[in-house]
Amino acid sequence: MEKPLLSGESSGHGRRSDGTASYTRRSDAIAYGSPYQKAAALVDLAEDGVGLPEEILEKPNFQSVAKLYFFYIRLDFIWSLNYFALIVLNFLEKPLWCYKSTAASCSDRDYFFLGQLPYLTSWESLIYEGITLAILVVHNFFPLSYEGASIFWKRPINLFKVFCLLILVADLLVYTLYLSPLALDSLPFRIAPYIRVVLFILNVRELRSTLVILAGMLGTYLNVMALSLLFLLFASWVAYVMFEDTQQGKTLFTSYGTTLYQMFVLFTTSNNPDVWIPAYKASRWYCLYFVLYVLLGVYFVTNLILAVVYDSFKSELVKQVFEMDEMRKRTLKKAFNLLDKDVNAATEAIVNFPGTGV
Repeated sequence: MEKPLLSGESSGHGRRSDGTASYTRRSDAIAYGSPYQKAAALVDLAEDGVGLPEEILEKPNFQSVAKLYFFYIRLDFIWSLNYFALIVLNFLEKPLWCYKSTAASCSDRDYFFLGQLPYLTSWESLIYEGITLAILVVHNFFPLSYEGASIFWKRPINLFKVFCLLILVADLLVYTLYLSPLALDSLPFRIAPYIRVVLFILNVRELRSTLVILAGMLGTYLNVMALSLLFLLFASWVAYVMFEDTQQGKTLFTSYGTTLYQMFVLFTTSNNPDVWIPAYKASRWYCLYFVLYVLLGVYFVTNLILAVVYDSFKSELVKQVFEMDEMRKRTLKKAFNLLDKDVNAATEAIVNFPGTGV
């Protein structure tokens, strides 16, 4: 039986029975293989959606930029290790408020419950952060070498990553000035720990996809939350007006703001039935208002929020799956175009030399 176009039996590459090389990695097949092997690699790429950006496939210097891309992904272990180091840094660097605390040191675990991880010194933390930031800059700007500026700067995610990197660099410079004896006397806040988490999310494909879905749901979520807020405001106003001259109004619903807070807590049933006991003692008919409020709030409004959020999540997920399916179709089309070139060449040969046909 003839060997497959892409072999997965061993690392490296061997020889097929027809004398052509048999590649085990799709990267080698795309960069060095025959048109059939390139097409097989593209079909494999379309199957899982992980690999070369589809815009690169249109470039005339495809093979040269593909080599740069595959060199980039071979360093994935370094990139992943660096992002892990960025997250760990949040637990190893000493918080700024520790420098201001004169009563006790952060090293005193009996006074500050901060775990048992050792803190880095200021300059150790600065060197650690500088090294990880340098690797981060290389990782985020390396795609310029194979994508080109026209593709790289067109993607919103790349622009957002560069913006986050600029914030990290600025924050590091300010922190360096703070550590120097002649510059800043105080530094109330550092944004770098939060930006590190954002960059980590942006560079993990699954987390980034989930974030895109949540961002797409935001409009619908705000609409349904506005509806629930309107329900809470109206119900609180009715309760404040209804019980203004009763014992309920004198003890619990003393102002509209207090009534709004108590009704919000009642929306979660945390103070039910304690909040309406004074009104119930005055007249048992008053309990009908609170029972109706709880029934509408808990069993209608919350279920409405759940249904709308679930439906919006499902719609955004369908959009994402549709986009992935379209990308898969475009990649498969490019794969078959590679084969179509050879088919057209063979067809022209048959037309030009009819005697060679079947």
